[in-house]
Amino acid sequence: MDTRPVYTLSSRPAVIASRSEAIERARALRERLRERLPLGQELRRLPDETVADILETGLFGVMKPKHYGGSELGTQTMIDVTIELASADPSAGWVYMLWTAHMWLQALWPKQAMDEMWENPNTLASSVVSTAGNVEKVEGGYRWTGRGFFSSGVDHCNWLTALVPTFKDGERLDLRWLLLPREDLAIVDDWHTIGLRGTGSKTIVLNDVFIPEYRTVPVLDILNGDSPGREVNTHPMYGGSTDANFTGAMSVPAIGAAKGLIEMFHQRLGSKIEIPDSTNSPYLPEGMSITMGRLSQAAATIDASRALMLVNAQSFAERPAKEVTLADTMRMKRDTAWCAQQARRAVNVLYEESGGSALSENSPLQQFWRDTNAAAAHRGLMFDWQAEGWVKAVLGLPVPLPI
Repeated sequence: MDTRPVYTLSSRPAVIASRSEAIERARALRERLRERLPLGQELRRLPDETVADILETGLFGVMKPKHYGGSELGTQTMIDVTIELASADPSAGWVYMLWTAHMWLQALWPKQAMDEMWENPNTLASSVVSTAGNVEKVEGGYRWTGRGFFSSGVDHCNWLTALVPTFKDGERLDLRWLLLPREDLAIVDDWHTIGLRGTGSKTIVLNDVFIPEYRTVPVLDILNGDSPGREVNTHPMYGGSTDANFTGAMSVPAIGAAKGLIEMFHQRLGSKIEIPDSTNSPYLPEGMSITMGRLSQAAATIDASRALMLVNAQSFAERPAKEVTLADTMRMKRDTAWCAQQARRAVNVLYEESGGSALSENSPLQQFWRDTNAAAAHRGLMFDWQAEGWVKAVLGLPVPLPI
């Protein structure tokens, strides 16, 4: 018997009423996530108990349509919940962000596919966007023999979404999202990493799998806000920008992981400061004022990064995709990458101040340092790449679109 929560939970997830309630539910999970963090490192995936906890709270439903039992609270809520979870366990924050963003993507499929997916109210979907093997157009759908790489959280999911180019008689047709049930793929246990170990971002293998037409959506329809799911899911975010919704929180696990490291560093620093009984003046070891300055700078950097992500979500997540300019899109990509790299720089500065004890593999400071750097290493978060695209857009130069 498969004991994963997606198959065994019989209750429906809670429906969360507000953003503040979602943040409080996430904060209430932090202690449990931190306690299970070593187990996730050992398993190289999230513990079943962690997945069950997040499912039952309804936190995955903040981007899920109300029509299918979600709360439709939107990207700003997803950002703040991700930060809270990632500050306790960066791997849990990373997987939460992806699974929750996929609830937005799942809301864009034809109704037949959505009904099929959400027949199970605890459905979770992983994804692959880097793939091998041609997807061929055949009668009634597509066939695929190939592989997909870095599918975070795939061990726990009952569906997979795959971004692939499609072909007919050797000629490329379009770029399309496919939806596949778990039983159609095999998982390769190849996730052995120095960071984000608990995400289980493994390779998947498919052998002559048939994907019916109704389980596919052209990327161009999503980019234009014209997906078939809009007939059922009428909330403005489902016609909004992909970069403000689906990838609108990509940098946030790094921000949350950095927040967790800053909290640990703050507590550690406080333990080194003595206040003599005879005076109210604290004793500061030599160089402590420099360390305090670095901590303050790191904390301000993370607060600013969170604020920037929230501003972009507020500005663009519910604006019709056709009204979002190319410059706006490239700005969001630029800002997302910039925030991830700021989180990386903030933890690197503090890790330099952490001394020999942080060299131990069992040091929480080292793990959060590794996880923040790993989260910021995603190819979509490379600032130099995204910065060039924004400059081209504002100068009116050609910018290739992902279609």
